[in-house]
Amino acid sequence: MFKTDACDFCGDCLTRCLWIKTDKDQAVDWIKEMMAGRHTPVVDQCITCYACNEICPQQANPFDLIAELQEKYHRVPKSQIDETEARLSFSGELRNLPRADRIMSTCVFGKTDAHLIQGELYALPQITGKPFFCWILLGHMGAESVQKRHAQEFVDRLAATGAKEIVCFHDDCYAMLAGVAPEYGISVPFRPIHLSEYLVEYLSVRKEKIQPLNMKIAYQRPCASRWTPQKEHFIDKLFELCGVTRVERTFDRKNAMCCAAVKMMLGMGDPRPDQKKNITDAKSAGAEAMVCLCPMCIHSLHGVAHENHLPLIFLGDLARMSLGEMTPPNRIKETKI
Repeated sequence: MFKTDACDFCGDCLTRCLWIKTDKDQAVDWIKEMMAGRHTPVVDQCITCYACNEICPQQANPFDLIAELQEKYHRVPKSQIDETEARLSFSGELRNLPRADRIMSTCVFGKTDAHLIQGELYALPQITGKPFFCWILLGHMGAESVQKRHAQEFVDRLAATGAKEIVCFHDDCYAMLAGVAPEYGISVPFRPIHLSEYLVEYLSVRKEKIQPLNMKIAYQRPCASRWTPQKEHFIDKLFELCGVTRVERTFDRKNAMCCAAVKMMLGMGDPRPDQKKNITDAKSAGAEAMVCLCPMCIHSLHGVAHENHLPLIFLGDLARMSLGEMTPPNRIKETKI
């Protein structure tokens, strides 16, 4: 929810945005216009990466205001939103739910990206599929009300497992449980665990098996991480455990650039020039590979990364590489030589 009284019109949310080009005076004018419920260029230029909520020094949640106006002015046609909601909705009965104190929810990726969920690392009870879709996608479509409408049922279905802890394979699911749902006033009756926290825990008790990877990597921080920056220390701890160095680069941490996949969905043009800027930034900083937390980032960046000879590694696969279960890309190069 946008906090009108918290906004001090500093303009940072727009002037520091990687996608909207404006100066402070124009930014302040646009903010005032939007607070009055009027359309501004921001509504169309916003790529829905949520960065402005994290950037805002007053925590006024400016993206929530932008999202409200995107829905009001039909940034995405209502027919497309309705079709997406219908396609992803689940109205059946939950069956054969696992019973354990800790389970992993893989959102829809247990079906679409099962190759990323392999090995002993994932040997815990799992749930997957449409019933456990978190609905954060609809926020990218300018349909925050749809996201909100399904939030409670998402929490309830996870709670139906009776688990005390839910490990979230997807960053979006964790964002919903640890960030968005509480904003909606929804109580989450279990402890959500981010994938990075789970990986740190898993590797910490297997330190004697870790083979340091000795790689320089860039980190691709996904949009939803803007909702839960408090867990970022687990990312750095995981890199430390795996023996990789996170390069210092322009598009990282608070200044991270999203994968730009949403540009296609929103009809904002070809995302490849922006993706190349991101990949080039990583390579210029000395990265030998880019580590991605979100599978969608891998799908989106694959083409440009391949063209620029920068391997993409899923976060979980990085942990598996450090345990010798998978071959790191720099080792593959050595073998070919």
